[in-house]
Amino acid sequence: APPPGPPPQPPQRGRYGSTVPPMPGAGPGSNTKTVSNDYCQHFVDTGQRPQNFLRDSHLTDRYEEYPKLKELIMRKDELVARTATPPYYLKADLRQLKLSPETFGTKFDVILVDPPWEEYVRRAPGMVRDIETWSWQDIMALEIEAIADNPSFVFLWCGTAEGLEAGRHCLKKWGFRRCEDICWIKSNREHPQRKYLSVVNQEPTSILAHTKEHCLMGIRGTVRRAHDGHLIHTNCDTDVIVSEEPALGSTAKPEEMYQIIERFCLGRRRLELFGEEHNIRPGWVTVGRALSTSNFSSAVYASHFKTHDGSTYIENRGGGKLPPGAPNLLPSTEEIEALRPKSPPHNERFDRSNRSGNTAD
Repeated sequence: APPPGPPPQPPQRGRYGSTVPPMPGAGPGSNTKTVSNDYCQHFVDTGQRPQNFLRDSHLTDRYEEYPKLKELIMRKDELVARTATPPYYLKADLRQLKLSPETFGTKFDVILVDPPWEEYVRRAPGMVRDIETWSWQDIMALEIEAIADNPSFVFLWCGTAEGLEAGRHCLKKWGFRRCEDICWIKSNREHPQRKYLSVVNQEPTSILAHTKEHCLMGIRGTVRRAHDGHLIHTNCDTDVIVSEEPALGSTAKPEEMYQIIERFCLGRRRLELFGEEHNIRPGWVTVGRALSTSNFSSAVYASHFKTHDGSTYIENRGGGKLPPGAPNLLPSTEEIEALRPKSPPHNERFDRSNRSGNTAD
């Protein structure tokens, strides 16, 4: 009789008590094992969120393994900085300020809206510096459509509660259709012991611990990826931002959102509503009640966008596609055009799909 084999090994235990089965195909008594980490249990035990362990989430090392994309991002950021207008800011109450081309001297290509949702106060009672809140009906009443050119883009921070549904109603009222949803995943590497899991810091109806926020992106007008490379550069960034959550009570958003917008949309007229001091940025007009002072002049700002005959460019009055070389557009370069991802024209995709036996949309 053959000698008896080694005794069966007990199932291996994962780092936080999870049972790890042996690898498929391993013989009896095999020492081949798979070790996995239970990040959910680790979160419960330590407060460290699973996203804290994502690799290359920081901008400084994200593109190290993608040299072509790294060079593209570097060249685009340099071009944006070189052609940006000075930072302008206007201290104003948006309940009183009339949003119109007369107020700003021109319409805008990009509008970023970060309203004070009621959710922000609910999740940090007594800790929000400015406790003024706007209902979603108040936010929807903003006349964004009056200052948005055609084409243009709007980015609306929506939080995680009622804003997700209400934000879509806002976009529709403003004349935009939703095209993307950018998700900010909040890490807490620096402060894992903050009491985010306490009952008072969560939505009353929440089932899971909220560690993210959403920003809805809307488009006005007709823009096609394959044909409008002078208006937009697509696929330079993803729809996920991973960055450290600010202190409880702060409504500050990640700076990376500005970079995503600037690399995507080549329109240079950028407006942020409900801005604070930390939002002031070259290339942008920041408007908000929380600002300490103003330097905005509609005439001075509009002077940055002159047509060939010296007149001020206010809006696309042609009603059609914005032509290359318009005074509100950021110029591209041969190097950027060679590096950036491109979409094939629709008819090329259709022909290729037919040759492969598939039907294109």
